[in-house]
Amino acid sequence: MATTTAERLTQETMDYHALNAMLNLYDSAGRIQFDKDRQAVDAFMTTHVRPNSVAFSSQQQRLNWLVNEGYYDESVLNRYSRDFVITLFAHAHASGFRFQTFLGAWKFYTSYTLKTFDGKRYLEDFADRVTMVALTLAQGDETLATQLTDEMLSGRWRRTLPS
Repeated sequence: MATTTAERLTQETMDYHALNAMLNLYDSAGRIQFDKDRQAVDAFMTTHVRPNSVAFSSQQQRLNWLVNEGYYDESVLNRYSRDFVITLFAHAHASGFRFQTFLGAWKFYTSYTLKTFDGKRYLEDFADRVTMVALTLAQGDETLATQLTDEMLSGRWRRTLPS
């Protein structure tokens, strides 16, 4: 007969799953531990997303590679000047977007972000996905693309279907 032992997890050893599970436990004062959810987001991004993301030396190199490898539709990007596209991506990244919940981050990275064809590496973050959706929907209108990017990053407007 097998025996099991319980090993106490310390703050240093808790992974994002353990931290997220603590959201369902009350603290000593009887409050929901919302800080554990924020810690789970940070741990998920640090220990899973960043190590599994493809890094590029520049946004220009990233866009060229994604088009050449068949991940992005060149006709979408060609509706705009390359300078505008690079500036819009920079604008989106400068917004300071941060997932507010672990579930939001988990759902985005498991269901919506662009991954390599083998599904193992991430090619986008949220700001990248929002920017490409905005560029696609705006159909060459730079003002609209910027407005859509800002609305999606702020959470005021979300597409109900993936784009």
